[in-house]
Amino acid sequence: MSKLKKWIALFVKLFVYGFANLIPKKKNLWVFGAWFGERYSDNPKAFFEYINENQKHIQAVWITKDPAIVSLLKQKGHITYLETSYRGLLIQLRAEFAFVCQSLHDDLYPACIGKKTKVVNLWHGLPLKKIMYDVFGGQTDDKNFAGKFFDFLSPYEKIRNDYLLATSIETQHTLSKAFRLPKSNTLITGFPRNDVFLQTPNTAHEAINKPYQCIYMPTFRGGIGTECDLFAQYGFDVKAIDKQLIENNIELVLRMHPVNKPPQYLIEEIKVSTAISIDHSADIFDSIADYDCMVTDYSGGYFDFMLSGKPILFAPFDLEKYKQQERDLYYPYEDVTLKPYAYTWPELIDNIVSVKEGGLPNDYHEGYKNLHSQFHQPLTTEHKHFSENLYHKLRQL
Repeated sequence: MSKLKKWIALFVKLFVYGFANLIPKKKNLWVFGAWFGERYSDNPKAFFEYINENQKHIQAVWITKDPAIVSLLKQKGHITYLETSYRGLLIQLRAEFAFVCQSLHDDLYPACIGKKTKVVNLWHGLPLKKIMYDVFGGQTDDKNFAGKFFDFLSPYEKIRNDYLLATSIETQHTLSKAFRLPKSNTLITGFPRNDVFLQTPNTAHEAINKPYQCIYMPTFRGGIGTECDLFAQYGFDVKAIDKQLIENNIELVLRMHPVNKPPQYLIEEIKVSTAISIDHSADIFDSIADYDCMVTDYSGGYFDFMLSGKPILFAPFDLEKYKQQERDLYYPYEDVTLKPYAYTWPELIDNIVSVKEGGLPNDYHEGYKNLHSQFHQPLTTEHKHFSENLYHKLRQL
């Protein structure tokens, strides 16, 4: 885009933002977006579906950049528009609440979200590694005059969250500090996506010899769209591991972070394996409650999985390197994780086999229980789901 077009687009957006601050908001009109407008997933999806199913007086509208998502949601009977379509822009201008899981300027069209619209960041996980201002809060602004003037004319691009979610007093403290929000605006409701762990599983049609299913979910590394190789250098031999998994009736599913991808060589090798696969689904929370065990390194996803009560194994292959090259952690790793650790893939596969057979250390379950209490506040008897808890909390504001 040429400089002239950029300046024209800037002034158009500034005009839209001024209009957004003047136009009256429509009560019970709520807009939702997620993952840069390119995915239908995570906490916004879970809360969007709860509202559509249980609070029909709310007009819930999904905003996206992807025409395929528009088609999918229309087939389900939901209201959805492209982010920059006429109806999409108008709906965002009139919204009472806007729900995101990354940021306002990533997930929606920020110029349409005026100050009278309440922005609720549902976020996308409980942090083990440091996030937001705890990572870049001390960085200085080295933009030239033109860059600073450009920022001045685009106030809608600034980080803005009116409310944020937490799952306990512990996570409220961490998240409110990371986002620089008052604790009173960091609502302890639990995450809507974790409602899947509160549902009664249907075991009526389970196969007698059903494989033990384990999911590996490493944390985010590097930049968006980058390859993440945590395999060959740590002893991931596809043929040997596949053979051991088959012998023990175990299935291993690799689920990379949404903005990372596995190396191409690994994809090709896994295509011919029997017990190893890669999950590419749009939303892992559609199936996560079905797994018998989770493996991770530093991903906060294990805090969610803890609600299942099922085993969690840790594989900090590159702990010291990660802390030096990626991000520091909020807690000493040993204080908020459970042993045994695995530092190579052969060790990890042995641990999975052992856990399948019930071979956990004596202090594992007590540690699990303590972590659950620290990071999850139980629901009251009044509310059966985290989504319901969030809805009523918003109504009380």
